[in-house]
This record gives sequence, C-alpha cells and structure tokens, in this order.
Amino acid sequence: MDPNITGKKYGCCGQVAVLVSETRTRATAPNTYRNNPLKRIFTCLTICIILAAAKSIYAQGNLSGSFETNSIYYLNDNRAGIVAPDDKTASNNYFKLDYRYQKFSAGVQYEAYLPVLQGLPSTLRNSGLVFKYASFRDSNFSVTAGDFYEQLGNGLIFRAYEERAIGLNTSVEGARLGYSFRGLVQLKGFAGRSREFMDRAASNVKGGSLSVDIASAIKLEHTTANAALNIVNRYMGYTGQEPIDPNVQAYSFNIDWAANAFSFQGEYAYKSKDNSVYTNNRNKDGSALLLEIGYNTPGFGTVLTLRRLEYMQFGSTRGITGIGRDLNYLPALTKQHGYSLAVLNPHNTMGNEETGGQLDIQYRLKEGSPLGGKYGTQLSVNASTYYNLRGDVVDGYAFFTPGNTKYYQDINIEIEKRLSAPVLIHLFYANQQFNPMVIGKENGLYKSHVIAGDLRWQLKQERSFRFEWQHLRSRDYQKNWAAGLVEFAASPAFTCFIEDMYNYGDSNIHYYRLGGSYTFSRTRMALQYGRSREGLICAGGVCLYMPAYTGLNLSLTSSF
Repeated sequence: MDPNITGKKYGCCGQVAVLVSETRTRATAPNTYRNNPLKRIFTCLTICIILAAAKSIYAQGNLSGSFETNSIYYLNDNRAGIVAPDDKTASNNYFKLDYRYQKFSAGVQYEAYLPVLQGLPSTLRNSGLVFKYASFRDSNFSVTAGDFYEQLGNGLIFRAYEERAIGLNTSVEGARLGYSFRGLVQLKGFAGRSREFMDRAASNVKGGSLSVDIASAIKLEHTTANAALNIVNRYMGYTGQEPIDPNVQAYSFNIDWAANAFSFQGEYAYKSKDNSVYTNNRNKDGSALLLEIGYNTPGFGTVLTLRRLEYMQFGSTRGITGIGRDLNYLPALTKQHGYSLAVLNPHNTMGNEETGGQLDIQYRLKEGSPLGGKYGTQLSVNASTYYNLRGDVVDGYAFFTPGNTKYYQDINIEIEKRLSAPVLIHLFYANQQFNPMVIGKENGLYKSHVIAGDLRWQLKQERSFRFEWQHLRSRDYQKNWAAGLVEFAASPAFTCFIEDMYNYGDSNIHYYRLGGSYTFSRTRMALQYGRSREGLICAGGVCLYMPAYTGLNLSLTSSF
C-alpha cells in the first residue's frame, strides 16, 4: 500500500480535509470504496465534529493520550541460518488521543509502519489516520460516528477489536446506536465497513442485538440471568455467473445464568451459505455451539467448556479469512501458558470443522492444614482436547461426534506454594499433542512432555529475583528442548533478565535473549537483544506464524 497524495480539497474543515486525504494509505489494487465520495464526506464530517467540539469545550474537558513504538534492528545470523531483510530496521508506531467532556467523547489514532515488523501482515504499510470517532452517551442512549470496536455475544458471529502484537485491527468505520430501557432491555445496532489493514473491506457489515435482563425483570434474588439475540449481515456485490448470494446472514442466541455457586453460559450461532476456499468453493452454511458450566466456592472452582464449529470462518471479504480479515472471533479455548516451552506449539482453531473442550479445576489447600502448610498451597489442573468432526463436506458432519483426526491435546497440572515469607515456588507439568496440519503442514501428531518451575525470592520490599527452568522431551519434530531464565526486579522501576532456549537432538541451536526495562512516571522503555525461533505466537487465543530472527528490539510506551 502506497500513500496517494492527491492535493485535492473537498471543502470540509479546510486544511484538515487535505491532511486526511493526503495521509490516507491506499492499496495498490483497485478498490471502488477508496474513491467513494460519500466516504470522504463522512470522514470530513467526523473530523469536523471532533475539532469543533474539542475547540468549544477544551478548557473544561479531559484530554488523554498514549504513544507506543516497537522497533527491531535485524541482523544476519549464519549459525541459525537467518538472513536479515534488506531494510534492516522495522518499526510499528501508534499514537492515540482521546477527549472527554461530560457525556461527549472523541478521539483519533494514527499508525505508522516504517516498515512493519517481520511476520506481521505485509499489507500494514506506510502511515495514516486509521481511527477516529465522536461519541455521545447518557444513562439510556448512546451514539457513535466514526470508528468503533464491538462484540455480539461471545463473538461467534461478530467481534471488532485490536491486538497489536499480531497486527490485528478489525474496527468498523460507520455508525453505532445503543438504547437501554430501564436497564432491563438493551438494544444496539451498527453499520459500516470493517478495517482491512490500512484500508477498508469491500463489503458492508450491519448488525444488532437485543438483550434482556431476565433476573431483574422478574425480580430474582441472588441470581443473574440474561438472554440476547444477535444478528449480522455482510453484503459484498457479486457479478459472476455462479449462483452466489451477495448477502451472508449470521444469527446467534446466547444466555448467561448464575445462582449461588453455579453458573451456565451458552450460545448457538448459525451462518447462511458462504462461498469460501475452505468449503471447496461450495455454498455451505455454518453453525457453532458454545457451552460453559461452572461451579465456584471459596477455595474451589471448576469450569467445563465445550465448543463445536462447522464452517464458521467468517471473513470481511468473500472467500478470504485470517488475521485482519475475520469478522468473528474463534479463539483457541486452551490453557494460556506462561512458560515458553509449553507454548512452542499452541493450538490454532480450525473454524471449518472442530469439536472439543476444556476442563479447568482450581483448588486451594488451606493454611495450617497438613498439606497446605503454613501459607497454603494452590493446585491447578487443566485438560483440553480438540478433534475434527465425523463426516465430510458432501454428506455433512455429525453434531458433536469427533472424527479420527486429533488436532490438539494438553493435560497439565500446576502447584504454587510459598515456602517462606520471601520465597514462592511454582511447579508445572504438561503432556501435549500437537497436529501440524492446523498450520498447513502434514497430518500427524507431535507428542511432548514439559516440566518447568520457577522460584521467586523477595530480597526486600522492592527487590526480587526470579529463577526459571524448563525442559521439553519429545521424539518428534525438533526433539528435546531446555530453557532457563534469571530475572532481577527493583520494582516498580527497573527489571533485567537473561534467558536461553536450547534445542538439542535436532538443530542444536541456542535461542538466547537478554534485556531490561525501565519505568518512569507513565513511560516504560524496554530493550532486548537475542535470537527468536520461528513458530506461532498467540494473543487472546488467536495465533500468527512468525519467522525466526536475530536482532535488537526497542519498545516504548507512554501515556498522559
């Protein structure tokens, strides 16, 4: 995407319209939306509202903002076979301003990719004012013009959100309305175009929801109960010969209930026929079912989650899904581990056909008990597994019956115990199975055992050491791994660390890192140098495959 500097004026806010027009990032491929005069007028009006309102009430309102930059200087690394890109420096930058005055708020976000970090979508290019909004909200009514984030239910049919770590931002440019009737009935609706990297999708998206607070309506005590009906429409024009409907409809119904220690959450979603590559270019409808049952008391809690997906990949562009192009949210419902060897091969959701679930159990042994000891002991057990659906695209799939292909399995246990006032220890074991077909490779299972632990030693009130050790044993793929880390913190201002992941039995390569961070006021600066392996990185359960690199990384975040 190259910047398109037109130098044209549109008679809206003078030089502001010129600035917005000239800094707009364009795709190299033709896109009628970029040349749509209605879009230009809408952008101008939004900016005018922001500036006019901010000018008139600036003295009484609250202005806040943030800046974030993440830059890497890439190096050639003959030992690991890593070749640095031609442009050895890459940088992702974000600048955000928000203004609030009583019931009014407005803001903008400017992004610059100079160029984008390796591995993130290459269509994130150059710079532009990619997010702007003006909003009014009172106790019962809200309206937003410009860009916004939104989620319906659990996101099975729609979620617009941002995850900078993987270059994801699917905000909607348009309008959103919300209304609450006595806090019992909530209505909301929106219409616009989803963001696709530095531009907007060629489709229109419209949606809404109706939710009811059942418990309050019938005056149930010690109980919460809510139900919601959600709908989304994606329209994308089609001029071909095949019988493809330009409209795709998606519906969902979700309910939440909790009484005393018990809780239940469920959502069913249906998507009308959608021609996509993953359905072998067949017009197939899709469905999803999500169930969650929980029980929580002091010292004990458990949650069982089950999910079934059938053709539920839902892209902003027909036939294309993936990072930056998904309208809905299908995260991997597995344990989000903190140990690096436990996330070497995380699960990547198979939205076309998948069934499985996760069981999580938390139990605390009381202080003073024979097993709990003086400070008590925290136990955690987690298990998750996912399979394909039994059946095929021609004859259909079974409802919940798994097929013969296992995608992922993770059975793990954690123990956390304070040995003394300054010493806290954490132990971990996981038995994992990973199928590389979820990242487009051959069908098979990589099996591994991971054992890890860390010890935190609090020297004084503000100083501590953390020692971490890990080992992964496997006969498959890259065989065995060992890892270790030493970290020193003088909180809240300073931390430094050194760590190494060593692959032995296959590549015999060390993936080392050393660095530190310093925080002053509302600004944090971090610097690290090292070698990173290729593989999946995940944020919020959504994963992106990243290449290996060696380099120097500088990140800076600041807010005011």
